[in-house]
Amino acid sequence: MPIPYGGLPDLRDIVYKIALLFGILIVIYGVLWLLAELKIIPTIIFAIFPQIVLILIGIFIIYIAYSRRNMY
Repeated sequence: MPIPYGGLPDLRDIVYKIALLFGILIVIYGVLWLLAELKIIPTIIFAIFPQIVLILIGIFIIYIAYSRRNMY
């Protein structure tokens, strides 16, 4: 008798979205770091990026919680 998966596909989807978000943010941070080291952009943009990332992660968590509120 097969074991039902329950909420596993939902969890897998969330994990993929989080991994994609972190991957994109790491690439953006690396590009900003490179541009700041080459003096192409002001260092202040590179310095405030971690705060912007934290805000985006918070918005993403709120979005996931809001979109899944009626599911459980």
